[in-house]
This record gives sequence, structure tokens and C-alpha cells, in this order.
Amino acid sequence: MLLKKQTVWLLTMLSLIIVLSVYYITSPEQSPADLATEQKDGKEASKEGAEADGKSVVSEINSDELFMELRMKIQDKRSQLAQKYNEVIASTSVSAEVQSEALDQLTALQELAMKEDTLETLIKGMGYEDVLVNTMGEEVTIIVRVDEKLSAQEANAIMRKAKEQLGEKQVAVQYQAAKN
Repeated sequence: MLLKKQTVWLLTMLSLIIVLSVYYITSPEQSPADLATEQKDGKEASKEGAEADGKSVVSEINSDELFMELRMKIQDKRSQLAQKYNEVIASTSVSAEVQSEALDQLTALQELAMKEDTLETLIKGMGYEDVLVNTMGEEVTIIVRVDEKLSAQEANAIMRKAKEQLGEKQVAVQYQAAKN
């Protein structure tokens, strides 16, 4: 039984190291700065007609370092969750069912990170300079860097890609105007 726990621990840590390595290798170098959102009349700027169901929002975000800061926050939250799950898995004072559930949650967390990376790559392939995908529960926030403004058609295409990769979740598409 002890060998199995050590094996699970080792595989979990190796997979976490691989995911983090891929993330750091593929992420662009940027320095963090303050987040800024353009607001009009106290409401977030949005485009109507982006999605007929009324669940999706398109808005403009004005910050060059937004992508790096958000990536760091997402990674920190995921690292904390992974550490929590690893502690439960390594603990000898909890039942096997709880350890198994923690392992399942850790695996799901890693799979979600891979799906987000895949979606980012697919959206970048559509011609966008940079993309950030953040999945929180049933909500997906996608931020793209564009030269001008993001059209409703482009936002709909991004939303369709997100639904293909992540399933039926509420999708919000935001954009950041690239500085020239």
C-alpha cells in the first residue's frame, strides 16, 4: 500500500511539473501592471448582438500587462488547489475514498488547464496576437488582443470554438486593443 501512495505522489508531481514547464516555456515574458477596464456610464462596455442567448459579453480592456498578470493569478490559484489536493493524497490520516477523490480533482484540474491551452492555441491560429482563456466553474472568460475592435462575428467565432473545446458553458469574450 505504501508503494502505491508513493507512486501516485510521484506521478502527480511529475505531471504537475510537466504542465508548469509547458506553461512557462510557452508564455510570453511580460511584466505585471494594474488592471483597467473601460467603463461607460458605470457599466462595462459591451457589444449587443454578440450572442443571441444574452449570456455572453464582449468588452474592451485597456492594459498591456493584463495577460501576464491574469495568467499569474490563474496559475497561483491552480497551484494552491493542486498543492491542497497533493496534501490530501499524501496524507495517511484520510480515507482512501477521500484520497481518490482528491486525485480525481487534481486530474480534472490538469485536464482543464490543457483544454484551456488548446483553446488558446486554436484562437491564436485564427489570427489573434495573444489570447487568455480562464475557466471558472461553468463560466469561461476569453480575452484576445486585437489591433482595433473585436467585431460581433469574430466574437461569435471565438465563442463557437470555446463551446467545441469546453462544452456548454457561459462564455464572455473581451478584447484588449494592441498598442501600435
